[in-house]
Amino acid sequence: MFNKNTFIIYEGPSMLDGKDIVVLISGFKTRSKNDKTGDMFQIWILVRDIHPVEAAKMSLDVSICGDCPRRPINDNTCYVQLGKAVTSLWRAYKYDRYEKVAPAQVADMIRNHKRTRKLRIGSYGDPLAVPSEVFKPLINAAESFTGYTHQVKRANKEWSKYVMASADTKQQALDYQAAGFRTFRVRAEKSTLLPNEIACPASKEAGRISSCAKCSLCMGTTSKSKKSVAIIEH
Repeated sequence: MFNKNTFIIYEGPSMLDGKDIVVLISGFKTRSKNDKTGDMFQIWILVRDIHPVEAAKMSLDVSICGDCPRRPINDNTCYVQLGKAVTSLWRAYKYDRYEKVAPAQVADMIRNHKRTRKLRIGSYGDPLAVPSEVFKPLINAAESFTGYTHQVKRANKEWSKYVMASADTKQQALDYQAAGFRTFRVRAEKSTLLPNEIACPASKEAGRISSCAKCSLCMGTTSKSKKSVAIIEH
């Protein structure tokens, strides 16, 4: 019997290197336990046929993370714990526990959901690994969404509507903003905010006055806010 909390929305080549990936969306029956993000549908982008931990060790996570500097093979500062939720999802996928559903149908499920209509594009993996056509119906159905990418050099202008450009330095943030993106910068505690940045409302420094589900700042240029966002590295 299929699991009714999680569904497959894409199986096919990665847009980053052409290798096989799978995209899952979860949260239809059970809400996320992540207090920072709050109650949102979670999208997971996985290497299809290799255990997530092994994929990261072998640098095969390039198919889903591209050249992200926070990958385990690089500086290993990614916040995602591969041995827990990601591994459980991948194993259930390999045991055929999930039904494959077309994005348009999933969009209807989001639109008609009673508990939440908030969407997190990329709980693990970079959205640019996936054809944008997979996400568009879901984004259009959601009340709000979040998305982040380290693959700004690969992104066309359309992607700036859907994702924040992940920046790791002030200069990188300024460069990405000049290219038409709003940015989400991870900064050192002693690094000050840029004039056009605000502290992430879900962060400790901002007093955790909101959650991602309630905030709606990280919606790329779709957001009404012109400010970019920054958070102290954690």
